[in-house]
Amino acid sequence: MSARWADLGTRVASAAVMVAVGGLCIWLGGWAFAALVVVLTGLMLWELARMTAPERPGEGWPMAALGAGSLTLALWLDGYGAVALLLPALGLALTPRRDPWLAAGWALAALVAGYGLVMLRLAGVGAILWLLLVVVASDVLGYFVGRIMGGPKFWPAVSPKKTWSGTAAGWVGAALVGAGFWAAGHGPAALVIL
Repeated sequence: MSARWADLGTRVASAAVMVAVGGLCIWLGGWAFAALVVVLTGLMLWELARMTAPERPGEGWPMAALGAGSLTLALWLDGYGAVALLLPALGLALTPRRDPWLAAGWALAALVAGYGLVMLRLAGVGAILWLLLVVVASDVLGYFVGRIMGGPKFWPAVSPKKTWSGTAAGWVGAALVGAGFWAAGHGPAALVIL
């Protein structure tokens, strides 16, 4: 296998685990899905804390716990608990790190997205399935087309291997998923653009 495809086996194995765990939690819904989202949101905050203060790697786990706890509290208290989503953002903004206010914004975005995912699943499995398939189609097409076609890099400082060809292929894949849902009568034509 050429060096271009050296990571393919690892990617397939990790995808199989994610599909099994994520699929089961999506199917079960309720607190099983909420628990998965809480854990993943906490891990995002762990990574964010480590990226913005790499000289203090020990801050990652407390921030992960604060994020997971805040999201759990917001879900448990329903609408009024949403104010708890601000706590990790404040924690990042008020501690020494690179770009503290930008980190706070990303933390708040991750928590609001986590909260929104749980609320979206309560409305049914269709919207979550669409979102999941958009991400999968975008990633898979982006990976293969980017590796085959190559070309100029999309954003080398953030994702050194991502190419414009892979990015465009990902957009096409996402649009095709939207077109499929629209054609099957599971959403408006706007899903193609979205």
